[in-house]
Amino acid sequence: MPKSKFVQIESKNALLELLREGRDFEKIFAVGNAFKDPKSKEIFELAAKKNVPIIKVSRRVINRKLRSSSSESIIGYMYSQNDWKLDELLDKIYQGGKQPFFLILDNLKYTQNIAAIMRTAFGVGVNGVIINPQKKSLVSDETLRISMGAAERVPLVEMNLFNALKTLKENGIKVYAVDMEGDPYYEKDLTGPIAFVLGAEDVGISTGIMERTDGKISIPMREGIGSLNVSVSTGVLTYEKLRQEVTSSKES
Repeated sequence: MPKSKFVQIESKNALLELLREGRDFEKIFAVGNAFKDPKSKEIFELAAKKNVPIIKVSRRVINRKLRSSSSESIIGYMYSQNDWKLDELLDKIYQGGKQPFFLILDNLKYTQNIAAIMRTAFGVGVNGVIINPQKKSLVSDETLRISMGAAERVPLVEMNLFNALKTLKENGIKVYAVDMEGDPYYEKDLTGPIAFVLGAEDVGISTGIMERTDGKISIPMREGIGSLNVSVSTGVLTYEKLRQEVTSSKES
């Protein structure tokens, strides 16, 4: 059974961000009194400009449609377009005059962590998240809500990770595994085209993937705690790369 690319969005924040970016919605359902608050008004104004049908319904109808919340008064229906081939994405990055900056997620299972990672990724300028093929679409109401819409906005590549690493290396992109046995992250040059491999907190990065990276980096921890949550680690490392890039550009 093919994965559904049709997404029901129940978060006003995610709806607003995606509408601002110009994403196409099929329709929006709203309770009558939802038009009163400023955030809802902006949603309806943007939807009207794009000729998205706004259907007024009762609270009872909205409640029957809601999947993850019982308090939202607006539901948007969008067809997800976040499905990239790595070669196509690399072409787009290079054509835009940017340098590749990827996150590779190995064995990550929890939707909350993946969504939080994608929110950070969008904020810091990551231009691709690579993950093994999934049975269910990663772009869902839950990931869109937690990531504030970033799950649709950060390019997503689902492919065999070994093939992805091969393609990245062919393009001269450094690949670092995030592992507690690695060198402290602040001692590494993280400027230029780069990819970070992040593993699940319980099993880490698989041996085969680890062996194919260019090295390991770690976030030093005090005794008594093994590691940070993977989404927190993502924030530390990606913003360190951003800091190094800014410092390097000022010095050049």
